[in-house]
Amino acid sequence: MKLQPALRIVALTLAMAACTTEVDPPTTTPTTSASSTTSLTTTSTSTTTTSTTSTTSPSTTTSTSVPTTTTTVRPTRLNADGSVLITEDVPLTSQLSLDVFSPTAPGDYPVVVMFHGGAWVGGRPDDIAPLAEETAAAGTVVFNAAYRLALRGGGYPMTFEDAACAVRFARNAARQFGGDPGSVTVVGYSAGGHIGSVTALAGDTFIGDCAAESGSALPDAFVGVAAPYNTDILDPLLLIFFGTDRDQDPAPWVDGNPYTHIGSNPDLKVRLIQGDMDLVVPVGFAIAFDDALRTAGYDVELTVIAGGDHLTVVDPLKDGGEVVKAVLSVSG
Repeated sequence: MKLQPALRIVALTLAMAACTTEVDPPTTTPTTSASSTTSLTTTSTSTTTTSTTSTTSPSTTTSTSVPTTTTTVRPTRLNADGSVLITEDVPLTSQLSLDVFSPTAPGDYPVVVMFHGGAWVGGRPDDIAPLAEETAAAGTVVFNAAYRLALRGGGYPMTFEDAACAVRFARNAARQFGGDPGSVTVVGYSAGGHIGSVTALAGDTFIGDCAAESGSALPDAFVGVAAPYNTDILDPLLLIFFGTDRDQDPAPWVDGNPYTHIGSNPDLKVRLIQGDMDLVVPVGFAIAFDDALRTAGYDVELTVIAGGDHLTVVDPLKDGGEVVKAVLSVSG
């Protein structure tokens, strides 16, 4: 497949990022002493999510039920001004963990699940930790999740299974951290935006190793930030992620492209954020995805930040505030 000149730049830039980003092995659950481990136990309840209309009896478990999960959490710390409690290394799967950023003030806050970028083969949740903290300080509970990377045990479909697990886990564990399991927003940045968009539309089709054994993986809202949505355009680059030649075995490429799933999760609210000076992921990706979602009848808005680039859009000291505003607009 031949790329247009601008898209060749995208492929080259992302490939360079893949080669230069420091890659850590998947996060494992550390062993902690009894003195440093706190067990938080909640009362099991049944809650119906706002994105579904059916209800179930207490004796029946379906994707509309939001059971709680009792989680042994790791040591916590406060952010600099004491407004956010950060709980680190909460087990997510047998290989992965996540960090939870929650307001210290009591409340019933909207839940956010964040996915970092890194060209599908690099990056880590810490890369967007400042944005997670800022979003939590604005009045949300943020689950900043890891996922398996291509060439490190991830790729299709494992990475999507991890992302779907993070949404299920956030719904199940929300109340332990002061969150509302009936309001879940996925935020995905760069490659994490591609992963998050597929999860937001088709998360319930991806089931794998997960600390949460039940519950829906479909969020109520999705905020995509500087993300390449139409992955067919990046055919040469994503061979390592999908693991097949698209012409010879297109099935993974089809299932891993969010355009395939447009029409699913029809009540999903979508907010897309892009800088007009982004030379890594051109604004055309967001414009085309916005058009496709709008045509299909979704509640979607696109914000193009004048002068914003691929890094400023997630920097709370620069344009990252637009992400926080978008999250609050769909979760209120």
